Amino acid sequence: MRLQEILDWSARLAGCDAVPADSMVYIESDRDVERVLFGVDIGVAEILYARDAGFDAAIAHHPIGDRASLDLAAVVRRQVVQMVAEGIALEVAEAAVAQRLDRPHRAMHMANVNRVVDTARLIGLPLANIHLACDVIGRQAIVDVLDGRGSSEATVGDAIAWIEEFPEMEAGLTRPEAWLGDPGHRLGRYTVAMAGGTNGGHPVFREYFKAGVDTIFAMHCGEEDLAKLRDDPVSDGKTLVVTGHMTTDSIGINRVIAGLESRGVDVTRTSGIVGG
Repeated sequence: MRLQEILDWSARLAGCDAVPADSMVYIESDRDVERVLFGVDIGVAEILYARDAGFDAAIAHHPIGDRASLDLAAVVRRQVVQMVAEGIALEVAEAAVAQRLDRPHRAMHMANVNRVVDTARLIGLPLANIHLACDVIGRQAIVDVLDGRGSSEATVGDAIAWIEEFPEMEAGLTRPEAWLGDPGHRLGRYTVAMAGGTNGGHPVFREYFKAGVDTIFAMHCGEEDLAKLRDDPVSDGKTLVVTGHMTTDSIGINRVIAGLESRGVDVTRTSGIVGG
């Protein structure tokens, strides 16, 4: 498979109509790739190692540069769809998500966006990233576990225990934790706020709580957003469970890697991928 074929296949696996805007082939291979180095993040060090170790290509999870980094906003707007599905008005959801886009947009103006891509191009290493497809697959795996085992009697602690059964969680250095609220709280109405480019933070999470969601499951949450949530009266009696970035990313990544391996691609995991 060429890298573009891998991206097209991964998009179909995730149920996407096309390769998402936050994923791309930066440097295409001139032949089928048989040995791939796959990491959550791929930088200059991993690229040099991949070249020296004879890999045909490197694939990252997170965007590395070019339009995959610049067009991340298109993926973040997916959160609007998730919010509307929970009964949040479209205009309210759009306004909340817009607050998450301003800061990264300005940051791109001062970032050396293509540093890593340019290095890979200089040494001739094929390079790509697969972001949203992995996250969609990982999110669905978590949703399936919660929907399959949840009940009116379940607590947040029960749900955390179910998620901890993923091999990635068992092998990881972090565990899912209730950063807001208490594991003893009733699970109640819940949402898995993932596969939206980044976490929604305070502006998005507060709207979920206002709409009647009792428990939010997210990969990560920044300190500033967490502080605002803890001080916000709308959070009273609510729970935010942070599942852990590398471990949660690895759930979807490992399923993509398993599919590649079944198609004859030899994949070596690195840079944050847990388990597999």
